[in-house]
Amino acid sequence: MKEMKLWLTILMVLALVASVPAASAITVDGIKDPEWNDNWAFGQTNNATAAGEYDVFNTGNRLEVRQGAFDDDTTIWNAEDPKNDSGTSHDETMATEGDSSGQDIMRIYGHYDFANDTLFGMTTVYGIPGDLDGDGSTNTIFDNRDTDGNAGPAGLGLGQWELWTIRITQTGSPAVEIDVQDNDWAIIIGPLAYSDVEAAFSPTADGVYEIAISDASEIWDIGPCQEDIMIEVRAGGTADTPGEDTATAFVHFTCPDIMIKKYVSADNSTWFDANTKLTAPVLENNSAVYWRYVVTNTGDEPLTSVSVTDDIIGFIGNIGDLDVNEEATLYASGTVPRLCTDYTNIGTTNGVGAVSGIPVTDNDPANYLCEPPEDVPAMTPIGLIGLIGALGLVGIVAMKRRE
Repeated sequence: MKEMKLWLTILMVLALVASVPAASAITVDGIKDPEWNDNWAFGQTNNATAAGEYDVFNTGNRLEVRQGAFDDDTTIWNAEDPKNDSGTSHDETMATEGDSSGQDIMRIYGHYDFANDTLFGMTTVYGIPGDLDGDGSTNTIFDNRDTDGNAGPAGLGLGQWELWTIRITQTGSPAVEIDVQDNDWAIIIGPLAYSDVEAAFSPTADGVYEIAISDASEIWDIGPCQEDIMIEVRAGGTADTPGEDTATAFVHFTCPDIMIKKYVSADNSTWFDANTKLTAPVLENNSAVYWRYVVTNTGDEPLTSVSVTDDIIGFIGNIGDLDVNEEATLYASGTVPRLCTDYTNIGTTNGVGAVSGIPVTDNDPANYLCEPPEDVPAMTPIGLIGLIGALGLVGIVAMKRRE
């Protein structure tokens, strides 16, 4: 069993986690409002047309949609699935009577409730859930195959010939596939019990397909830097009929990271990385020494509260916010001691993931060597004998004078 990491409790938002107000807990009822947030979930950046709408401090539930699903993958991304697009594996139109069927996928949403370890998902459609022919009604036999007219665990409207399928996969984790059919659901693949799942839909113009899966962390690795989760959705019938549609969304888990490079210089112009003494410059005693600290956001989410310290100098400065791939540079200076010894100090940077709230840190050393003292001439044996003789002569002269 894969246990949730303790630090999950400090996460503000994962790619799948959205800032749903506390007063609007998600209820699996087949109704979108008021609990589902239409802002973009952070990290979904495959679709260029939607990229400008992302706001790291205004994250939500909505995910990007990739055309194709269920072994029909493509590289086509959309802010929302195109209307009247039945996917690359279906030739039929999206409806026989109207503009678009109730299984013409529009958007896919996801939310992970870490307090209850529950994964919520929702799919909106252009038409009305259960309306296969697109005439705006689920009252005809063609539309509503719910032959007995009784609501099941998933509501009322999807009969034995209509089907909504969700398949969720993640590298290194078990696959899960759930079918919603005949007003009920069934676990097709995966380590789930029937009671682990809730599903609902509502055959109204504002209706959606909605699902919840409990104990999600026992199936998938949920947390920063984990593998993406792929969610494939198919809405249609048990046979290849008009109105079927497929789409895929990905949950991206952010992975904040930071890097610092510290350099040393004798003239504030020529810089040495100087990670070791072998690469360190030689500085003159009692001369100026300069340090440069280059900090880069090497993760995939913006950072806040970025600062730099030095283990010997102390606090260097605050950088503040640092966007993905952005770098900032700070400087410090000092004086090489008059009585110098070889010198090493370590620069450290710290920051916090703007989305995940996860702290990140890195450090890098810099070295410099001291100018060696002036050489004192060595005493040779002949010189030593001469010195001893000279000292003896001085002693004899001194004794003569004393006598």
